[in-house]
Amino acid sequence: MTNSDAGRKRVVVTGLGALTPIGNTVEEYWQALMDGKSGIGPITLFDA
Repeated sequence: MTNSDAGRKRVVVTGLGALTPIGNTVEEYWQALMDGKSGIGPITLFDA
């Protein structure tokens, strides 16, 4: 390792996950997007 590499950190992406209003897996989420679904809606649990 050289001096210029000493401060660098490595990141490894080993998978992909999703937990969203329109799907609980990457596949469900992507299909919902392709179907034109939206996870946006009015706030009803409290005054906003």
